[in-house]
Amino acid sequence: MGRFYKLWSFLLVVLITAVSYAHQFYGYPYIQKINNFTLTDQNGKRVSLSDFRGKYLLVFFGYTYCPDVCPTSMLRIKETLEKLEKYKDKVHVLFISVDPERDTPELLKKFISFYDPDGKHITGLTGSPEEIKKIAKMFRAYYEKVPLKNNPEVGYLIDHTAFIYLIDKNGIMRLIFRPANDDPEKIAQDIIYVIKYFGE
Repeated sequence: MGRFYKLWSFLLVVLITAVSYAHQFYGYPYIQKINNFTLTDQNGKRVSLSDFRGKYLLVFFGYTYCPDVCPTSMLRIKETLEKLEKYKDKVHVLFISVDPERDTPELLKKFISFYDPDGKHITGLTGSPEEIKKIAKMFRAYYEKVPLKNNPEVGYLIDHTAFIYLIDKNGIMRLIFRPANDDPEKIAQDIIYVIKYFGE
């Protein structure tokens, strides 16, 4: 068993190295199976990750009350989708709320509609605090509530990971784009390469 694991690890490193030489990734290469999960979308419907099987997914953890990071990141994602051109319909975005206490489906729908007016390419997801916590842990996404003592109307903000995760059509995480990697053109190039490499 130990020999098999070492051989598999070696072959995995060789594969990643070969792919990296073929294409200089802008994002951080990563390989992790994402287990199926179910949340509530902006239309109040329960949907699962498996419902998007066959699509390449961009996953972002944020919240509608976010004053700066989320709007900026979502604009970058919107621009990335446009840069994909003919590959756009092969990619779908999941915006997972880390503020389930306030982010109702109605609020998510209003928020998402700004970045995806036709409602075809971005799905907002919310759920119970326990559901969000479990899913965030799977992605190793951090978030923490920060009370605002001087602004009781807002109540709190949330510090959170601002990574964008690329999952392939079989549910395998392939790339992570950090906040510093926010060039839509380069992100799109990475996505197109992954689509071509792993199949449309």
